Amino acid sequence: MDMTELVLQDVQFVVDVKGNKKAAQIALPVWEALLTYLKAHEEEATAELLAMPGLVEAIERSKQRLQSGQFTRYEDIRRDV
Repeated sequence: MDMTELVLQDVQFVVDVKGNKKAAQIALPVWEALLTYLKAHEEEATAELLAMPGLVEAIERSKQRLQSGQFTRYEDIRRDV
């Protein structure tokens, strides 16, 4: 059983008066297992991302553009799509 199946097996939803899901509740042992799983895979995912050619440089360029005011607002991108 993978982590997704483990979590979904024991999840309970909190709903509003219209029946819309507003929150999810899981047992504490499942939450702790989920945190452990995410922590273990976070390091692997970070290593994979950092190994991508040019990614770190692209992030640095983006930071510099943002700091210098050279950025595009989300609203402008959405309007042009």
